[in-house]
Amino acid sequence: MEFPLLEALGAGNASNSTNGTDSHGGGGGHGDGDIHAHSGHHEQPYIILFLFASFALGALVRTLLKIVPGDLPYTVVLLVLGILLGLASARSPDFAHYTAIVHMNPHLLFHVFLPVLIFESAFAMDTHMFWKSIYQILIMALPGLLLASLLTGILSMYTFNYGWNWYVGMMFGSICSATDPVAVVALLKELGASKQLGTVIEGESLLNDGCGIVIFTMFLNLATGVEWAAADFVIFIVKVMLGGPAFGFVMSKLTSFWLANIFNDALTEITITLASTYITFYVAEVLGVSGVLAVVILGLTMERTSISPEVESFLHRFWEMMAYLANTVIFILVGVMIMEKSIHMIEGGDWFYIITLYFGINVIRLIVIIILSPATSRVGYGLSWRYGVVTAWSGLRGAVGLAMALLVMQQEMTKGSSEDWKMQVANKILIHIAGIVFLTLFINATTIKALLRLLGMSDISAPKRMTMYSAVRRVKDAQNRSFQVLKGDRFLADAEWTLVEKACEIQDPYKTKDEEVNAEEFVPFQRMSQCQDCKSMVPNEPSPREYQDMAEEARLRTLKAQKVSYWKQFEHGMLNREAVRVLVQATESAADSVGEFVDIEEIKKHWKIKGLLPRLRNKLEDLVTDKQKDQLPMPEHKFLRTVFIIVGHPAFEWSINVLIILNLIPIIIEFTIEESDPQFPEYQFYLRITNYVFFVIYILEAVLKIIALRKHYFFSHWNQFDLFIIAVSIIDIVLDNIFGNVDFNPAIFRIAKIFRLLRAMRMLRLSKAAIPRMINVIDNLINKQLSFGYDVGKGFVVGEEEVMKLIPTIIDNRSIARDLRQKSDISRRAVIRELGLLQRDHPGIAVSVKTRQSIRAVLNHSRDTIREMQGGGLLDETEAKKLEMVVEIKMKQLARAPPSIPPPNPEQLLRHISWLEGNTELTEFMKARAKLLFHDFGSTLCKQSELPQGLFLIVSGMVKLRGAGVKYTDYETQHSMDDDLEVYEDYLTSGNIIGEMGILNKQPRSTSVSCETSIQTYYISAEDMDMAFDLFSVNFLKERIWRVVAIRISTPLLLKTLAYQGWTHDKVRLRLETGYMPTNLVDRRSFEIDQTMDDVILVQGHALSPHTAEEFVAPCIIPRTIHKLTFSTDSMEEGVLPPQLLVVPNKEVIIEEDTKRRNSLYGGIGPSTTSLCLQHAAQRRSSHNLLAKKSSSSIFRRPKSGKAKSVSIALPSLETASDGTTRRRTDLQPITDPVSNTSTTSASGSLKPVVLPNQVVSREGAWSVQSADFGSEKAWEGNKFQF
Repeated sequence: MEFPLLEALGAGNASNSTNGTDSHGGGGGHGDGDIHAHSGHHEQPYIILFLFASFALGALVRTLLKIVPGDLPYTVVLLVLGILLGLASARSPDFAHYTAIVHMNPHLLFHVFLPVLIFESAFAMDTHMFWKSIYQILIMALPGLLLASLLTGILSMYTFNYGWNWYVGMMFGSICSATDPVAVVALLKELGASKQLGTVIEGESLLNDGCGIVIFTMFLNLATGVEWAAADFVIFIVKVMLGGPAFGFVMSKLTSFWLANIFNDALTEITITLASTYITFYVAEVLGVSGVLAVVILGLTMERTSISPEVESFLHRFWEMMAYLANTVIFILVGVMIMEKSIHMIEGGDWFYIITLYFGINVIRLIVIIILSPATSRVGYGLSWRYGVVTAWSGLRGAVGLAMALLVMQQEMTKGSSEDWKMQVANKILIHIAGIVFLTLFINATTIKALLRLLGMSDISAPKRMTMYSAVRRVKDAQNRSFQVLKGDRFLADAEWTLVEKACEIQDPYKTKDEEVNAEEFVPFQRMSQCQDCKSMVPNEPSPREYQDMAEEARLRTLKAQKVSYWKQFEHGMLNREAVRVLVQATESAADSVGEFVDIEEIKKHWKIKGLLPRLRNKLEDLVTDKQKDQLPMPEHKFLRTVFIIVGHPAFEWSINVLIILNLIPIIIEFTIEESDPQFPEYQFYLRITNYVFFVIYILEAVLKIIALRKHYFFSHWNQFDLFIIAVSIIDIVLDNIFGNVDFNPAIFRIAKIFRLLRAMRMLRLSKAAIPRMINVIDNLINKQLSFGYDVGKGFVVGEEEVMKLIPTIIDNRSIARDLRQKSDISRRAVIRELGLLQRDHPGIAVSVKTRQSIRAVLNHSRDTIREMQGGGLLDETEAKKLEMVVEIKMKQLARAPPSIPPPNPEQLLRHISWLEGNTELTEFMKARAKLLFHDFGSTLCKQSELPQGLFLIVSGMVKLRGAGVKYTDYETQHSMDDDLEVYEDYLTSGNIIGEMGILNKQPRSTSVSCETSIQTYYISAEDMDMAFDLFSVNFLKERIWRVVAIRISTPLLLKTLAYQGWTHDKVRLRLETGYMPTNLVDRRSFEIDQTMDDVILVQGHALSPHTAEEFVAPCIIPRTIHKLTFSTDSMEEGVLPPQLLVVPNKEVIIEEDTKRRNSLYGGIGPSTTSLCLQHAAQRRSSHNLLAKKSSSSIFRRPKSGKAKSVSIALPSLETASDGTTRRRTDLQPITDPVSNTSTTSASGSLKPVVLPNQVVSREGAWSVQSADFGSEKAWEGNKFQF
């Protein structure tokens, strides 16, 4: 194995002089030997200068190609520049110093440039399309390559008069068949042509380069006189063709495993991929397998999800840059090589042969594609005749073929004349390969665009034109809104807005001339109308063909949006690596079939546990549990009851296990002692006694179990095993007593030992103690699978919800948009329901996933905050990195989160309600007033159009919401933002609250709520909520609830607007959390909107703009061009909903008045602390909190003792008297007894205590337990209510 890089950079004079002499001797040389003879020590800087000068030249070419009109491919221009450099080098000996790199060993192209190009191409390829097209690619890369090599070899043998044999002809054919369609693939991507076609062409190039090198190596050895036996030939093919991919696959798994254990370290991850690429290539070559195929498989099978999401984009950019630099150097180098190494060797007839060969290889490639078309058109994505023509014309030749031709130049003959070899074979191959490289790049690459246009493959379809037109229109709408806002800016008001509008005008990239548009050909007999933009006549409704095309284009874009959502969730840590891989694969599979969407059944399979694990777990449970024993009643007889308790106690089982372990000691001693030992008889006596003792113990154990369990003892497999061991022990004792006193007989002694060994099998019973641990291991594996399935389902639901918001921007046709939304909503609800059922059966799984995602969401926000502080100059780079490292360490620890977490008890769920959190007194009041209700499957919690009766907090189970679809309008664009769903349906699980809006506005419910499973809820009546509003008005309880509801309503509104479409759901909610709700809007009659407010959302009621007289109906976002709102006096009338606004302040400018209003919502101290230092402000704050606690009642806390406390504050409470009864008392107002529906008062104005025994109260098909202690730990055990 040669490593010529150091030789090329180290100025090896001998080889270079030889090359120069040979060139000169061939005629047309320029004295290379003289140049290198006196400039060897200067070669290294010239080579480095050539490399970086090539980079600079490539950058200049890219810049000019963007300015100069034309369709010249980048690589073709580089080739021409390389030819010009080679021409200058040939003409000027002084310039030849700078191109000395062309005299390097040709292995350099393989060992330095080829791994980069191959890995980047494979890594950047759409792996789904590649594996979908793998049969097409393999057919064209294996039999297609062999057939093309054979036909090209025949063409060269019978056309050229060089006297080549079959070996040389096949070698030459393999060189000519190695394609390098870099320019064509780049052009296909640029034109937006079929991605499947580009994948097939690029995939074929990757594989046929590797296979071509293998065939070339084999025939090169045969042509130079190396003799191979048939067996060696087969072994070589199998080893190289199969060993390379196998080694690449192993390296990809090792690399993916390494990358998966690194979190967000760009330098390390990029270094790993770079090192892995070259190590794979070099080690494969050392092992004698194909390094090219190994790197191809490495790039294709490396898990993309093993790379940190924050690093992935940077990694792709790095490899894109590496491939760009490699291509730049290679194509310039190819041009120089053509001029320096081949042009001077061309004789008169060779020009004809080169042109003949060029036409021949193109015809041969077309013939091969036609011959293989019956197979290639029936697999993968198919191959139409247009695709076949483009594939044939895209067979460019490049650096790989030229490097193989240079290797032929270096090869020495083992038999025959080396001079004849160089003159008649090596030189001729080099000039012909150089010729077809130049011609294919200069002709095929430059005309491929015209070919695509001729075949109609570069035409933009009508749906794509409509999508682009819609996008341009939305951009223009956004610009108009920006103009309106900026014209009101005090600094920008006097700008030249005519010039601004002209400079910002956006043109449609797909806009065509009027004569090219002929919409009437689709619908000749439809009613026409005039387009407002171009004044041309267009059909009012799309034709069936247009409708089908638009629907298919919208479907593909919807699936693409889903895939983007999945990757975005992965980047934010909301999906794990395997989940995003499954979802992306499901999306890509759906995109392959016309009219198909993601298969829900395939998604469901990931949380359906089947196979070996559940069966093994059931078997182990059957072994470790005795169901009949557990179901046996306690015996009535005192002695039998005592034995039953003893046998059933765990200590009895553990004692027997200890005795079994002790019994192993004499058995081991008996097997280790030799019969020839003088003390053997004495040992045997004691061992015999020990055996009898343990035998008696086992008999006693069996007798006790039989007494306790009676006939059920014989049904247990473990007991049957014990009886078998006892029988073996009996036989052992009988043999010992019969033959123990006779003369020594080896056969009998061996039999006795065998029985003692069988008795040691009792040790297997100890495995019973290990079975629970085995069950725990299996449960952990099952929980991981269920957690993974829940992760997949949750990611799918989030993706569907995000796509549903984007559908109006994806397609303008309302009918298609409605169909897409309905299909998406059906799929979303189906998966939500399945996840709810999964949470019912495995609540810990759902809690684990939700907990993990909540932690990651908080950490994401923490990291974003750190980066914002760094960007604002509040943190320097070092401090920000330290803080960010702390956050990322916690992110990495989430990978070890348990797959199952016990669900919170009802009291914890109640405490975590957002509008209760932080207020202990309010929470204790709600606990005292709440009832724990149990609802059967199918029962109804509340019906549509009925008045709200109270709040329901779902403790466990799942409910279904069904009601009318929400209707609202984007007043900024005047576009309807209806959800196109006549009926709204959704599912809610534990932790969600039902009825908040109804409690606030006292309006009939808009949805019905029914139980999809048996559920448990906390119920707080409307009367208790009204009481809480009165009692806790100082704590702004109603305002807190309004703010929570307003944020919930506003989130989907903002997500559907253009300004927030790139935002995640959590990011929008965090933005809304900074908002506040102005109070007393009805009394104020108007509301001023100034520049300190980013968004104003009308959550309830109506509002008017006094300037435009435009009416806004909730829910809606107030356009930013509106600066004042007025409210009608009708809002003060009964039955009319008062207006409610949510104001989101500007990030940069928040006036002090807004800050005070927001602080007041959270019980801020007030402006008095602003004049204090930090220490006294903290003391003042502590004193304020202490006074607040002293001034409020502590009766909401559950008394720890049974003694009732005397309370002087006038707030309702529950207390427990010494007799154990629950008492409700108050000192100011009467409380109605829920049992008798009466109230009692004393003469002094205070209530007599109403005694409420612990009881079961029935309510609307539900049953509940009404007690003061229903939230305690004793009452709630194992997620079941204990009576």
